[in-house]
Amino acid sequence: MQRKSRSARRLRTSLLMCLGLAVSLSTALAQDKAILGAQSSGLNVNKPAHFPIWRTITLGTYKGVDDYRDAMDLARIKIGDAADEILGRPAFPYAKMKTDVELAVLSAAELGVESDESSLLEVYERARQAGLELCPAEVGPQLRLDYRSQPLGEALDIAMEPVATYRGDPTILTLVNWGTGLLLIGRDGRSESKVNRISRFVFALPTNGRLEAMRELQVVPTSSEQTNPARR
Repeated sequence: MQRKSRSARRLRTSLLMCLGLAVSLSTALAQDKAILGAQSSGLNVNKPAHFPIWRTITLGTYKGVDDYRDAMDLARIKIGDAADEILGRPAFPYAKMKTDVELAVLSAAELGVESDESSLLEVYERARQAGLELCPAEVGPQLRLDYRSQPLGEALDIAMEPVATYRGDPTILTLVNWGTGLLLIGRDGRSESKVNRISRFVFALPTNGRLEAMRELQVVPTSSEQTNPARR
């Protein structure tokens, strides 16, 4: 019964994601105008900068993937197929104790990307130069549960180390509200994947201890992952 329920949920999620594309595209045009204005602030990505705290979340509130799935089911938050897969992968860590993480939101353009499209690697490198860090992977599901007031049409990519799906596709998480309910979906996490200049990312603000900032965009599956594709 649980498998049938999860399969039905995935089908509904796929339909909702298709319906939401039109809303997302119209919102992107409005975001582009706002970003052009933000670029005039003169952010210098060649040295560490000060960023206001957008939101503070606490990791470790939920104890692992099953707790997160149950909480999102209860909140009627949809989970895309790729996102659902990586939440249960061994390479997706969960905090064993409660940890506060301060977050900032910036677009690729606000990080200094001038071309219409850049690579995910370039966005991450520019963020690092500005003193930002990649988020622990758990920021994705925790923020999705916390951020219930997400504006219609908004999409926020979680700047994180990609986690491989069962097929080996590097994937990062995205929070969206396309008018059909809140969603947590996956997007291409390869270093060369294309990023539009208006795409907005959630980054972790630096702390005394490193969070989960990665040095290279690389996902190496363990031998057990390669030989046993079953969900854990």
